[in-house]
Amino acid sequence: MKKIVLASVFLFVFSFTGVALAGIPGALDKTGSATLIVPFFEVGINASQDPLDTLAVVYNMATSDTRIHYHVWDINGNPTDLYGNLELSGNNSWSATMRGLISASTSTVQSALTDGNYYRGFMTIDVVTANTTDDPTEAGYPFATGASTNVLEGFVYFVRLSEGSSNSMSMIPVNWVPATTSGYIRGLYQAVDEREEFDATARACSEHEASGAAGACALDIVIDRVDSRVFLSSALNASTRIILFTWYPGIVGGPSAWCDTHSCDSDYDYKQYDENGNLVTDTTIRLADVVNVINVSGTANGLVSIQGIVDDPHHYHVYGFSITNASPSSGPSANWDAILPSYIEP
Repeated sequence: MKKIVLASVFLFVFSFTGVALAGIPGALDKTGSATLIVPFFEVGINASQDPLDTLAVVYNMATSDTRIHYHVWDINGNPTDLYGNLELSGNNSWSATMRGLISASTSTVQSALTDGNYYRGFMTIDVVTANTTDDPTEAGYPFATGASTNVLEGFVYFVRLSEGSSNSMSMIPVNWVPATTSGYIRGLYQAVDEREEFDATARACSEHEASGAAGACALDIVIDRVDSRVFLSSALNASTRIILFTWYPGIVGGPSAWCDTHSCDSDYDYKQYDENGNLVTDTTIRLADVVNVINVSGTANGLVSIQGIVDDPHHYHVYGFSITNASPSSGPSANWDAILPSYIEP
C-alpha cells in the first residue's frame, strides 16, 4: 500500500503541469538544471597571507552542445562586469577558480568584490540561446527554455590547500519550469522567466504539491526558520560561519536593507542552542546583504536558528549552509573543514 501511495504522489507531482519535470518546482532537487547559483565565493586578496579560494565546476550532462552565460555579483546583489559565455560540448565540463577570474578582471570589478581582506560575492550560471553581455535581470536576456535545458550540474570547492584542507558542496540547482506552473514558482530573475523560485511561497507550494493537497498554492510571506548546525569545539580550535543567501533580483541588499525604509521588520530572531536543547543565545540579527556571512560565537556545539525572515512584498530567494573550520594544534595535516546545508522551513 505504501508503494502505491508514494507512486500516486509522484505521478501527481510530475503531471500537474502537463509535462515531465526534472524535479518538484520550488524544492531545489539535486537534478539537472537550467540555472545554477554559487551562493557564496570567497578569495583571500593576499594569497600568501590568506590562501582561501573558491573553485566552480559546471558539467553539461546533455549529449549535445550547451551554451552558458556566467555572471558575477557582489555581496549586495549588484551585477559586476565580470561575466562570460561558453559553449560546453556534450558531457563536457568547465572549471574555474574565482581567484583566477577576479585576477584577470578590472580594478573596478576587484573593488566591487572587496569585502575586508577578501573578494566575496556570488555567481549565476544560465543556459542561454546566444552570447550576451547582459545580466539575467535585464530585458532581452536570452534564456534558453524547455525541458531539454535542464542539463547543468554544478559543484563548488572552498579550498585552503596550503593549510591542508578543503570542502565542497553542490551549487544551487534551479530548474526550468513551464509557463503553466503556478505563478509563484516560475520567475527567479524576472516576473516569468520560467526558472523556479525558492522563496517562502515556492517552498510552501512545493510541499503543498508533493503532499497532494487540494486547491491552489497560497502566498507565504515569512521564512519561519533557517536552522544551521554549529561546531565550536575549543579542543579542536573549531569555528563555524553561517552563510545565509537572501536575494530578490533587482533590489540591492538583503531583506533588512529593504525593511529599513519600509513597513516590515529589519531584525530577525537569532537563537543558539547547545546539543542538549538549552538556549544559550537569544538575540536578533540583521540580514543587510544578499550574501550574509555570520560568525557564530561561543564554545557550545549545537544549532543556530534564524527565524521570521520577512518575505513580503518581495519574494527573497533564501538558501543557507554552515562552514566549520578546525585547526588542531598538531598542525596543518590535521586541519579539516565541513559544510552542512541548513534546514529551511517556510
